[in-house]
This record gives sequence, C-alpha cells and structure tokens, in this order.
Amino acid sequence: MQSKSVKKHLSDEIKATEAHVKSAKLEKTRALHTRKLDLLNSLQRYVERTASKEDALLADVVNDLLQSCGLLDKNKTFRDLGPADAAP
Repeated sequence: MQSKSVKKHLSDEIKATEAHVKSAKLEKTRALHTRKLDLLNSLQRYVERTASKEDALLADVVNDLLQSCGLLDKNKTFRDLGPADAAP
C-alpha cells in the first residue's frame, strides 16, 4: 500500500522548491533549484505511476541506493514505502 507520506513529502518539497526558483536572485541559484524541481517532479510522477522511461530510471537508482544501504527491503520500492515498511 502506498504511503501518503511519500506523496505529501514530494508535494511539500515541490512547493518549497518552486518558491525558491521564483525568489532566486542569481541565475546560478535559480538553475540549481530548477534542476532540483525537475528531479522532484520525476520522482512524483513515479509515485503517481505516470513515469516516463527516464523517470523510472531515476527511481531505479533511488531504489537501488536505499536497498543497498539497508533502508528498504529488496522486494520493495520507495513508491510503496509506508512507515511500517522501513528497514530497522
């Protein structure tokens, strides 16, 4: 079962990052926040099951990292991660 906390976290981060993009005074800073926003939107599409191939590849990298660090069971993805599913 999908955790609403993953969706909420991504939604909150997207909203905050959009504000950073709008308020950035330096182009370099704006570009960094824009890239972060692109990555967050990609992960959100994966969670919402509307991912492109590129989105799925990014999600695969995140899943592999979490699994190799022991933060996520090998048979789970962060899309399905709920509070009780996190590795001890």
